[in-house]
Amino acid sequence: MFSELQIIIEFILIFILTALTSGNNLSVCSGTLISSRIVRRIYGVLIGILGYLMGLLFEGSFLRSSISKIVLTGNQYFIFIVFSISIVIFLFAHKKRVPESLSITFTSALLGVSFAYGNININFTYLIIIFWILAAILSFVLSYLMMHWLKRLTPKKNIWRSISAFRVTLILLAFFTSFTLGANTIGLIYASLPKNPLFLFVIILGIVFGSIFLSSGEIKRIGNDIIPLRYANAVVTQFVSVFLVEIATFFGVPLSNTQTLTSGIYGAGSSYKTKLILKKPLFTIVFTWIFTAVISFLCAYISTILIFHF
Repeated sequence: MFSELQIIIEFILIFILTALTSGNNLSVCSGTLISSRIVRRIYGVLIGILGYLMGLLFEGSFLRSSISKIVLTGNQYFIFIVFSISIVIFLFAHKKRVPESLSITFTSALLGVSFAYGNININFTYLIIIFWILAAILSFVLSYLMMHWLKRLTPKKNIWRSISAFRVTLILLAFFTSFTLGANTIGLIYASLPKNPLFLFVIILGIVFGSIFLSSGEIKRIGNDIIPLRYANAVVTQFVSVFLVEIATFFGVPLSNTQTLTSGIYGAGSSYKTKLILKKPLFTIVFTWIFTAVISFLCAYISTILIFHF
């Protein structure tokens, strides 16, 4: 009876976290398309769902070896601890309409569990932190440089042809952004679970539900509040984000699109003489990432200690 109840609770936690992750992060995939009215919202959502599913199915298992390095314990209670903490954090982010990084929240909670057991892989932990910092810096620098390069290459005479090319490119990038997010971010959820077709089915249901019903607020935050969007900015930042997250996926390192995209937005906005960036929403997002990382780690650590001893 307890075993069946445990499985049901696991399914519920997996579905909720996947739905929140899919909805919260759809803004970094299709937010540009929707807010700039390149496509209607329904088509932007469908592009995101397709990318999520393709990334999960083709590359979702790439992070499984990383999970085994982070969580050096066979105790399945860590699933309840990590998933529950991540859900609470994402509910908070969803209410504030802030794109939250599952890679930061989920990984911090996993590290908290391992630290409580005294089995933390300190070298791999350092690698993850260094990768996160370097990815943010590289995203800023590459976006800044590519904006200057793109402005020189963009023809001034036939502006409508350039706009059409940007529109098509943004549609492709929206798919590839959601693909990398499905492979790395949602793949992080999948990789933390035992290999079971039912878990995969629940994750797919969560992707569809979250993308359709839980994405509107975060799309507005990325599309309107952070930066007055221009096609060139969106092309550059999404290209850089796809590039860096795909590299991280092949190396088995959890890296969120929200980290790379937000850093890229700031880099692209800084390339203009008249700065386009709105700093207050950006600082809110960065503060939320740091705050939730610390809270996730501490909550996971304390919860594991309590369960382990009592």
